[in-house]
Amino acid sequence: MVTTNDILNFAFTHKVFTRKELIANLKNGDQIGSPGYLSEQLSRLFKSGQLVRIERGVYKLPDDAKRDFSVVCTEEMRQIDQQIKAQFPFADYCLWPASTLMPYMHHIPNLNLMFVDVEREVAESVFHLLNAGSNKRFFLMPSLTDLERYISTNSAIIIRPLISESPLQLVEGINTPTIEKILVDIIGDIEFSFLQGSEINHVYTTIFERHSINKNKLLRYATRRGRKEKVEQLLNCIL
Repeated sequence: MVTTNDILNFAFTHKVFTRKELIANLKNGDQIGSPGYLSEQLSRLFKSGQLVRIERGVYKLPDDAKRDFSVVCTEEMRQIDQQIKAQFPFADYCLWPASTLMPYMHHIPNLNLMFVDVEREVAESVFHLLNAGSNKRFFLMPSLTDLERYISTNSAIIIRPLISESPLQLVEGINTPTIEKILVDIIGDIEFSFLQGSEINHVYTTIFERHSINKNKLLRYATRRGRKEKVEQLLNCIL
């Protein structure tokens, strides 16, 4: 069923759109419910100021619109989440796909990776749990050489250590990273070595244009990772 987030996500990528264009997009994703329900959602967004109605059936975002960030949960994430919760109910972890970055990139690679960030103490046990009987490719804390030789643009699930006090948020009952965690991770973790030079600037700029960022949370996590200076340099360049 279509949600207000579905509509706002469409609005952010299309700027000005018609009701017919929205319906066509939702039909492709098999999300649309009754026409009356869609009208109700559009009306709610219009009345709350999250959408501007230019004319009958034509909408756009307000000029200063920014949306909250959240990872889009996939069926693969749900399956992994259920496995970890069943065997390690007290472990801290989060899940997110590398494709989360694609809407913010200028040059878009094939990012078919899933990250399982989990407490270091149980990382190996989680690796064996998920890998048992699976036909998917799992890697436990791969090196840069491993990434270049065996992973690259191939499909893979990567088990990584979760830094303590990482900023996380629940999405559909699944622990996922906040945008602040992602912004810090991508400037130093080897899995994101493809983000170099102007590309990382473009990603930061685009994310800050589209989302509300908690700078205190961002810098606090950056400090824990020893990356505060690098983050501040990037912020000075884009803000």
